[in-house]
Amino acid sequence: MDEDPIKRTSYRIVLRGELGDDFELLFEGMRLERARGTTVLTGRLDQAQLGGVISRAQDLGIELVSIEPATKA
Repeated sequence: MDEDPIKRTSYRIVLRGELGDDFELLFEGMRLERARGTTVLTGRLDQAQLGGVISRAQDLGIELVSIEPATKA
């Protein structure tokens, strides 16, 4: 059985403001969608990566609106 030893979860992270395309490089591996004054980041992250995304947003002065596990479609 080939299981990934690092547990990754799909997350939906909502940030205040509609971020430009340049921010995709800063949130590598995440999909950015802009809507109604927010930017939604989605992607699979382990806990360390999630902490990195949160820290990066804080360092850039971007307000974090919410973080939640993404629902499976």
